Amino acid sequence: MKYLLLLTSLSLLFSCSSEQEKANQQKLIEYSGKLIANQDRSEFSSIKLLQQYKQKVEDSLHSNPPILLISKKTLPDEAYLAQQVAINNPEFTRFTKHPQSKIALRNEIMTSRKLLAADISTNNKGKLKGCKDQCYRVEMYNFFYNMSSVAFVDVKNKQVLAINTYSDAQPDLNNNLKNIAMAIAKNSTIVIKEIGDSQINPTMSQIKTSLKNSRCERSHHLCVAPTFVIGDRALWAIVDLTDGDLVGVRWTELGESGPPIEVTERQLENEFVFSEFCEKTRHFSQGDWQFDYQITPSDGLEITAVRFKNKVVMNSAKLLDWHVSYSTREGFGYSDAIGCPLFSSAVVIAYEGPQIKKIIKNNQELGFAFIQDFRQPPWPTPCNYRYEQRFEFYNDGRFRVAAADYGRGCGTDGTYRPIIRMDIEVDEKSENFSQWNGKTWQKWQKEQWHLQQSDTAYTEQGYLFKITNDNDSGFYIEPNRGQFGDGSKGDFAFSYITVNHANKDEGRNDMVTMGSCCNKNYQQGPEQFLTPAEDLAQQNLVLWYVPQIKNNGTPGQEYCWADTRVENGIKNIKVWPCYAGPMFIPTGL
Repeated sequence: MKYLLLLTSLSLLFSCSSEQEKANQQKLIEYSGKLIANQDRSEFSSIKLLQQYKQKVEDSLHSNPPILLISKKTLPDEAYLAQQVAINNPEFTRFTKHPQSKIALRNEIMTSRKLLAADISTNNKGKLKGCKDQCYRVEMYNFFYNMSSVAFVDVKNKQVLAINTYSDAQPDLNNNLKNIAMAIAKNSTIVIKEIGDSQINPTMSQIKTSLKNSRCERSHHLCVAPTFVIGDRALWAIVDLTDGDLVGVRWTELGESGPPIEVTERQLENEFVFSEFCEKTRHFSQGDWQFDYQITPSDGLEITAVRFKNKVVMNSAKLLDWHVSYSTREGFGYSDAIGCPLFSSAVVIAYEGPQIKKIIKNNQELGFAFIQDFRQPPWPTPCNYRYEQRFEFYNDGRFRVAAADYGRGCGTDGTYRPIIRMDIEVDEKSENFSQWNGKTWQKWQKEQWHLQQSDTAYTEQGYLFKITNDNDSGFYIEPNRGQFGDGSKGDFAFSYITVNHANKDEGRNDMVTMGSCCNKNYQQGPEQFLTPAEDLAQQNLVLWYVPQIKNNGTPGQEYCWADTRVENGIKNIKVWPCYAGPMFIPTGL
């Protein structure tokens, strides 16, 4: 899903040798016509929607700037105006042509929508001051660089207020590409051979995917996986929208369950949740704790300005994506976004507003949990998902940032990797991050990552890290090893520490999809902010945390799973959630 595009990286990219430059230019020439000219895709030639799209792509390559726009017929007037203002901005269109050859690259507008509260983060608040109904968010995808650009547009004054650019990042699809993906899947002879002459419509058509060793992975193509649910199995039709064809198909086992439920778009639009929790930033206070919160378009529930006894302990925390990988043999899956039910890129949407629950142990109230539920309405039927964000706040100053998967998903062999971003606050200018090495605390000197394993060393109390100021005041960090009494089995998490730059958007704003769904190693998305590794001395820091949770649908061993059972003649939903996330314990504060 998201690499921050550094200008220095681009300079290196374009200062290649003359031989490499020639190869790059040949790639550009071949690429420009690849979608149009390839004759091996004749089976899709009868798809009128696809052929019309190919022609529009070809026409856009001769436009100035070379950008395929969202049709005026499908956008409200102000959203269309925002699109026009954005494409007339030189900074926004900077990478639409090769900087040396000036050959047009393929670009497409994916979104033009009103700005939401979550779009206005700390680092762009000054630029977007006064934005309300007059401001829009415009997202563009560059197919050649696999890069996304986001423009914040004031339509009243017809000006671009801010621009964020992300390399190796893919925004969510516009409606035209979603429909093309479904059409390719439904008209593929391979798919028809697998499912027969079925009139079943696929689900998950807009969810980005990857397939190991395919061009989706090798060439960073824009791929999605329309999924056909048939009985207790699901057929994934992996569609390459960069080339306009089918990469292949894969089956996954779903386990026993009831039939899928047809869901209309209207059922997904919960106007109350949107108006009360997406369009507004709210304040919450209970006991010694207080914070602001809002549901973001695609980064889940974000809490900001978290205070304990009126002292800021965390500037923000949110969950950017769920990477869901199926089949250790094949290596493919989804990248799920969670967020608002309207005007957002999330597919797994907020279900009602946040809920508050008391944390009670041994008849003693220890604190409370602030919980947000995200689900696809047909859940728990096959190929539908439900996730939960859970923030726990304790009377003694401890807090936990947690997430849970409730199943059911598209298979019994899934691995779930939520990407959690936490800006812990112990000092505005100088924070220290240390790791317990089995004998003592070892201070990290540069940005880096760590994998929690079965032989990882912890303190006697179970602490692995600590983040402190120069007076050694701050928080111990206790990763989940299954000790929190929530039925979890441990996180085996990747942890990353990055410098918190005031002038860079390294996850502060609502992000497009980050990283690949199916990498097993540390390359989950946050590693993009580690290159080149910066010194941590005298810096404000950000902690990224990516647990790895394996699901199980085997009867008697269920984990990250849900099923519909018949009990006493009626439907009963059984759930086996899997929780993940670290605990923060204050020290010296």
